[in-house]
Amino acid sequence: MIAPVLRDEVEQRLQAFVDRKVSQLGYDAVALTDRRRPPTGRLMYEERELMENQRRLLVSGTRDLRRNFAIAAWAIRKHLDFVSSFNFQCRTPDKAFNRNVETLVEEWSRPENFDTAGRHGRHRFVRLVEACRCVDGDVFLLKIADGTCQAIEGDRVRNPLGAMDLVPDPGLMGVNLKGLIQGVQIDDRGRSLAYVVNKRTVWGGFEPEALVAAENVIQHGFFDRFDQIRGISPIAAAVNSFQDIYENFDYALAKSKVAQLFGLVFYRDAVDSVGVPSPIMDPMDGDGNEGSVRGQEQYKVDFGRGPFSLDLDPGDKAEFLENKTPSTEFKEFTQAMIAVSLKSLDIPFSFYDEAYTNFFGSRSALQLYLKSARSKQNDLRHVLRMLTEWKLTQWVARGRLQLPAGSTVLQVPFNWVADGVPWWNPQVEITAELSAIAGGLQDFAEVRKEHFGDDWFDMIDRRAEQFAYARAKGFPISIPIALGPVEEEQPAEAVSNAR
Repeated sequence: MIAPVLRDEVEQRLQAFVDRKVSQLGYDAVALTDRRRPPTGRLMYEERELMENQRRLLVSGTRDLRRNFAIAAWAIRKHLDFVSSFNFQCRTPDKAFNRNVETLVEEWSRPENFDTAGRHGRHRFVRLVEACRCVDGDVFLLKIADGTCQAIEGDRVRNPLGAMDLVPDPGLMGVNLKGLIQGVQIDDRGRSLAYVVNKRTVWGGFEPEALVAAENVIQHGFFDRFDQIRGISPIAAAVNSFQDIYENFDYALAKSKVAQLFGLVFYRDAVDSVGVPSPIMDPMDGDGNEGSVRGQEQYKVDFGRGPFSLDLDPGDKAEFLENKTPSTEFKEFTQAMIAVSLKSLDIPFSFYDEAYTNFFGSRSALQLYLKSARSKQNDLRHVLRMLTEWKLTQWVARGRLQLPAGSTVLQVPFNWVADGVPWWNPQVEITAELSAIAGGLQDFAEVRKEHFGDDWFDMIDRRAEQFAYARAKGFPISIPIALGPVEEEQPAEAVSNAR
């Protein structure tokens, strides 16, 4: 029989041998070690990784950051600046039809026509939709029969109280809520069938309001997996970092305030004990006689009286108490933490600190960020496309729009173009882009869309009208550009049609 101590030692040696062989033959990523946290081994729905009560805590945390921490709020606004602004363009060969559709879209974009609450126009509504997706993880848009749109914030889509995920419960809301996961009812394929919409109570609770069919709802969220039903905010990976920075700022500010309560220290060349003031001789008393001895501190300074001078005895000196705060190391570490936190939204640190890098570094950071912003713009563009097709169908059904012969709503070519980004160095960049156009590497429409966010053909129509009007008034126009002077020759009918 093996002694217990010896048996434990043999088992430990055997386990160490097995672990070493496994690490040599397999992946180091799965080798158990004390140097880092081991993987959990759980492979589940993302909704099981973030349960409904945990989702509520996460949403509460991201909203608090946006309310209270200026850097987090700025990062979200900067994300919205690049992602959420679009211009509508209808691109059929029929110019009159295009103008009609664009006029209807502009009318629809007014607050009273776009938002059910009549509070937000299209531009602000779309910006808020992206903000909700960024902070809450997802947001739901309900298409109303009157042609308006209702935004449902993500925390309002949730299971009724007492309903268990993936468990049939015919007793709630009068329907069978089979396949219900965090307020979304799905079928066996994972397709959404309906959404449980709740209304808010006065004290932060929820009450079931309606079960809305998925065909009337557009879900806009951040998704990282196929087996994911609810969106999750990308800021979730940086909540702790943002919170730490926020708290460190408070601590550093408190320390800095204490450091500002400075004092003046006197170093005296005297034989008196510490704490015992040296006797000071008054030069003379009030009657003009020889002064007397009095005991008090020799030097007393009132900082509230402004600038002062000190007449010290030989051998005495005075120094201010000084505390260099915040330290250089603290500032460097804080900058590194801010840079890491901004990466949750793909925002480069040079956006936060414009002096952090040179022109070329800032330019390359912008180009990389614009590339990452395209996928987010495409998500919003998809939402706008679905809403536009829904409105086109309504306008046709109500007789406000007549489609071109032989076409359907789905065949109407239109586009939502994201706002352009101005040139950083116009003289150099315009010359380079004109050379690229001349070499066939780029076209005018691409350049116009990239920097102005509108349609080059519409710009040409406006320009032709302006030149025709100028010629009709006898006003000559000559515009030299990098590729040579532009000759604006207009046909006679263009001049006759001038305003």
